[in-house]
Amino acid sequence: MYIFVKFLFLLLLLHGVIQPKSASSSSKTKIYVYAAASTRNAVDELIMQFPKQDNVQVSAVYGATSALARQIIDGAPAALFLSANKAWMKEVIDAELIIKHKNAFSNRLVIISSKKYGTGINITSAIDIAKSIENDRIAVAEISAVPAGIYSKQAMRNLNIWNQLKNKLAQSANVRAALALVERGETPLGIVYQTDAKASPYVKLKWKIPNNTHEKIIYPLGIHKNAENIEAAFNLYNYFTSSKGLEIFSNFGFEPD
Repeated sequence: MYIFVKFLFLLLLLHGVIQPKSASSSSKTKIYVYAAASTRNAVDELIMQFPKQDNVQVSAVYGATSALARQIIDGAPAALFLSANKAWMKEVIDAELIIKHKNAFSNRLVIISSKKYGTGINITSAIDIAKSIENDRIAVAEISAVPAGIYSKQAMRNLNIWNQLKNKLAQSANVRAALALVERGETPLGIVYQTDAKASPYVKLKWKIPNNTHEKIIYPLGIHKNAENIEAAFNLYNYFTSSKGLEIFSNFGFEPD
């Protein structure tokens, strides 16, 4: 009986009915890009266009830069870290986890309103921001740790509207969550990156906040020393910073550093 079963298995194998298990399918590795929430659309597009490599799958994890940095320091399996500011990248570098890094591109802050609920709002100066809020709130990313929120607080202070707005902030876990508040009309205005405003069909850009009111918004990119596939991590890093990669990010509103 055993000989008959063995013979039948070999016969089916020869005729292609049974396929031998591919060694490549079992050895496929994933490399993860931990990226600031504000880069989601651009990073998704970049991963889609990144030349496919045998046995390598690229995935992204998005969130507030502060949360991502803490996760990486605590052992999260990041291959690349794309931060929304230099301070949080420095935290990961100081933990001796980054073997190579560079500033990839920049962004800027803007004031937005909902297309549906903010049609009567006109912003031409910082004073108009405070007037438009009145007894309502303004959506921002969390101001103590999230880069977009930190930049927003700096801008409000330097625009001399912090005292009027500090108790009217609708703070969110990340900048995309702040964007969602404005999209739904839960706040009349929000402070987000210009890339977020460009990505959403539900908001309207009302005013570009002057760049000299806050620290320059830089996105550093770094390679984790413990990347599961270090060669693939370097290939992806180089693609991010190539002319093609920068073109992709430019299409989503990011600017060269």
